[in-house]
Amino acid sequence: MNIFIAGGGRVGYHLARLLSKEHQDVTVIESDRDQLEQIDYALDVSTVRGDGSSVMLQQGLGVGNADIFVASMGNDEMNIIAAATAKGLGAKQVAARVGNMMYLDSNILYETIFGIDYILSPDALAALEIANYIEHPGIIVSDEFGKGLVQMRQVRVDETPTVNGKTLKDIIAPGSGVLLGVIMRNGKTIIPHGDSVVEVGDHVGLVGKKKGLDKIQKLFLHEDIKTRRVIIMGGGTIGTQIARALDGKIKSVKLFERREDRCESLATLLKKAKVVCRDASSRSSLEQEHIDAVDVFVASTSDDERNIMAAVLAKELGAKRVVAIINQPDFAPLVRRLGIDMAVTPRASVANRILRLAHQGEMTTLTVLDEGSVEVMELAIDASSPVLGQPLKSVSSRFPRGALIATIIRGDKVFVPGGEDEILAGDSVILIASEDAVEPALKVLKKK
Repeated sequence: MNIFIAGGGRVGYHLARLLSKEHQDVTVIESDRDQLEQIDYALDVSTVRGDGSSVMLQQGLGVGNADIFVASMGNDEMNIIAAATAKGLGAKQVAARVGNMMYLDSNILYETIFGIDYILSPDALAALEIANYIEHPGIIVSDEFGKGLVQMRQVRVDETPTVNGKTLKDIIAPGSGVLLGVIMRNGKTIIPHGDSVVEVGDHVGLVGKKKGLDKIQKLFLHEDIKTRRVIIMGGGTIGTQIARALDGKIKSVKLFERREDRCESLATLLKKAKVVCRDASSRSSLEQEHIDAVDVFVASTSDDERNIMAAVLAKELGAKRVVAIINQPDFAPLVRRLGIDMAVTPRASVANRILRLAHQGEMTTLTVLDEGSVEVMELAIDASSPVLGQPLKSVSSRFPRGALIATIIRGDKVFVPGGEDEILAGDSVILIASEDAVEPALKVLKKK
């Protein structure tokens, strides 16, 4: 695919990295010389120095022939202008990253007037992800495949059933219709086998029918997890959006903000959630709020170090689950080692949406886990597939390490395949693959 990214900051860089791993034809437009040199050195992409919103530059680069154009510069208005310009020149799909909620609240209007296909906010997407986690404790990511026949859930392991010599094959029976397809452990991705074990603190990816998943996920979670009390630190865009999403749904929601003027505006915005004008990162504040009785503590300020320290402190003082917003990519792999239950990186939320666009037509559904280190995708298999009529043990032997077929959907039938099963024309398969294994696995399954 021919993809242009205007802006090489956190969002643009991360997106370019993911797309280059998939050998997409990517061009990054960036005005900052140092940033451009870093991208040029680290990534296998084309780079151009200049203003991504310039119609003359876009025209000279042939943006009108782009399959996807993404505007991810540091200014909302420039992103909207850049995306609208690319669409006017003929780019098939365009997306603009925004930070101001005004644009997101009126996204349909902006998409209609300017022809922009997607108005995306990293903060809003991150807030939605956290709100879903709070409402569904233990489930970090959830998605549906096969028109709802199959679900994928990423679950944090609170307790492990693989004890006293037990392994995965002992706890998940072949007839359960559920496969544990990936384990995330200390920043590493593991595609497990029957003799693998699960450790407390791991994030595991489960794929299967909803009924089977409900039963299997209980093996990894503390029973009867319910969210009644939530404390959110930081009244910025993310914290406010989380509070708004939970307002009236959770029994007690408290939003801590240390700026008095911001507290006043938040109090008029929220209905049942309580605004506390105090710093929630100090031990005394957390103890006064009886943090040991809080189900979820969320650190959502723009300061990564403050978020990490507050989350660690809240966990130490007794909060059952803690969540932290992490903007600096180097910090993300470290947070689990510190006992933080969930870390959300806003840039990854936008990148995941764009990855779905890049794979439209090739796959029905795509879910990206852990900042792109693993992809879970649904592929429709047609009569041109080179794997038809072959037992999966033969197909799997040609698969790259880090990829597996988790589920086959055949009509309204869903099953976890064995080595003797075959893929038929008209089937859909759920493929789990690490970022380096995606393209090699697709080459095995689909005719290129």
